[in-house]
Amino acid sequence: MSEANTSRLLNLLIALLHTERGLSRERILRDIYGFDTEHAAGPGTAQKDADREPVLRMFERDKASLRGMGADIRERVGYARASDDDTTSLYWIDEKGFRLPPQTFTAEESAWLALAALVCDGAVAGSEAQRALRRLEAAGALPETPPSEVQPRLSLDEPHWDVLTEAAHRGSAVEFDYFAASTGEQRRRRLEPWGLGQRYGQWYVAGHDLDRDAVRVFRLSRIRGAVTAGGPDAFPAPEPGALRKALSGLEDLPTRSARLRVAEDRALDLRREWTPVGPGPQGWDLGTFPFRDVSVAAERIVGFGDAVVVEEPEDLITAVVSRFEGALRVLGTEGAPETPAAKPRRRITTGEERLGRLIDLVPYLLAGPLPIEEVADRFGLTVRQVRSELDLLQESGPIDAGGFQSYIEIIEDRGIVSIANADELSRPRRLSPAEAVTLQLGLQALGPLMPEPQRPVLDRLSDKVAAAAIEGLRGLPEIDVLNEPLRNAALIPALADAAREGRTVRLTYLNATKDERTERLINPISIAADGNRWYVNSYCHRAGGRRVFRIDRIVSAEPAEPHPLPDGFDAGDDALFMHAAGDLEVTVRLAPEALWAEASFDAHDGRDLADGSRRVGLRVSDLTWLPSFLAQFGGAIALEGPAEAVEASRAWIERALTPYVAGLKTR
Repeated sequence: MSEANTSRLLNLLIALLHTERGLSRERILRDIYGFDTEHAAGPGTAQKDADREPVLRMFERDKASLRGMGADIRERVGYARASDDDTTSLYWIDEKGFRLPPQTFTAEESAWLALAALVCDGAVAGSEAQRALRRLEAAGALPETPPSEVQPRLSLDEPHWDVLTEAAHRGSAVEFDYFAASTGEQRRRRLEPWGLGQRYGQWYVAGHDLDRDAVRVFRLSRIRGAVTAGGPDAFPAPEPGALRKALSGLEDLPTRSARLRVAEDRALDLRREWTPVGPGPQGWDLGTFPFRDVSVAAERIVGFGDAVVVEEPEDLITAVVSRFEGALRVLGTEGAPETPAAKPRRRITTGEERLGRLIDLVPYLLAGPLPIEEVADRFGLTVRQVRSELDLLQESGPIDAGGFQSYIEIIEDRGIVSIANADELSRPRRLSPAEAVTLQLGLQALGPLMPEPQRPVLDRLSDKVAAAAIEGLRGLPEIDVLNEPLRNAALIPALADAAREGRTVRLTYLNATKDERTERLINPISIAADGNRWYVNSYCHRAGGRRVFRIDRIVSAEPAEPHPLPDGFDAGDDALFMHAAGDLEVTVRLAPEALWAEASFDAHDGRDLADGSRRVGLRVSDLTWLPSFLAQFGGAIALEGPAEAVEASRAWIERALTPYVAGLKTR
């Protein structure tokens, strides 16, 4: 959209907000579109009507654009002026439905809001959350800085998040191709989406499957290609709680028991979840392991390699063997050719996006004066771009009945910007559904940080965010992040407090890769989360450097005598993945159903392959971890090289398979 079109939309918005009685179509066409019916070209009425038709179509498109941004444009038949004899169509924007109502937040609530805006990771969701926070601040939220010791994160780089969220909000049916892991088949699915939820670190969409006439849940990472959405209001809004009820089906499987043989003094992490029943053959212990989903249980068990053998039930044995054999089958294979790297497409800002930014700039600047560099940083722009937006703003303003325009005033003095005569845009606009949902999502993810009695604070904040969203008959789509029962959940706020107060903590820690318990003396620096896994980033006195510990693998934690951080210690960037100079660089190939692992495991140098797979690099510090990682994916991730890593992984997987092969021969 050109700058002229953006300017026209902005002036139309201001005009419809400025009027109390409503503006006639003729005046809108004259003042905004420069079309004067009385002086239109042409000798007769037919010619005037022909000239007017494209302008009217433009007016209709512009109204649709503004409505898409939340402007509730009303229309009625009435008198343009009290002295008029004839009625006409009058237009105006309902301010209540467009402007954000006054907001009141405590300092604590503002800090939680700021933190929630940082939770959602990814280019799309991150910017939506920041826009929502910026607007709430302009409406009354205190601009608190979130605590730097806490950095939870929810990855929302799912390419289908936006279209599915919008479809659930608009009531639009969607279609997509879906890969079913249970059958290995890809089929076209048609769904009436109710909302999205996260379970076990994965995102799902739930709703009514049109082909099966039943409730179904689909994992977003298994959707192939584009999701297409139909028209709005194609199905009625679901009952409250329908999404959570649908997702609960993922947990409603009956609890079963597996009989396991575990090597003595090994698989220490699994031993925390099983019930020992006595000694087994020499060097082995016997016990039972509870599980619900065969696939999930198999994924966990294969990670322990030859330290664990499933003795029953048969379907779990089959699932475990299948994962080992799948990983072995693709080990060292080359895969499809690489596709030519596409030239990165330049991100083009749409006219609606720019208009939204202009509308957001005004209330932010009215709180000023502000340095132009600060404005640029807050909106993710360059100083040159900010000045371009200010130039467009000062060409806008309300037009009176005589055709005189009162322009918005922009003053810049030595890099300090202020604004005046912008009453129509002085209040921030309401949050879009995507912005409100993303901020609510961030609030849900913060639950483990708060002791149980204080969690209603987050619920109240979520309600305030909902009240700040665009009003509509369907309301916001349901988004449900279940804070899974976490081992050591009580340690999360305790360790966050230790980080804030600079205290030293003594840990007993279970290193699952090396299968050992160690004693650690740490100074917590920050608490971080990636999905449903929580970590403490710290200085470890035993290692003499920064180390990241998974909180669910802490066996015990207690206060210790203060130990200061060494002089000159640099905590770095708090990345959850730590790399050292001696790490081994390996190349793996991700099948389409495993593409999500690229971001989750800090892969790099990704290249697309002709069959939809992707080749990426991984830095590996311990070759014991690598085959365990491959086995859990059961062939969806193939190790291509180097040769030493392939051979080490082959030997590890073959050792793990040996007892099952021997068992089959005796049956």
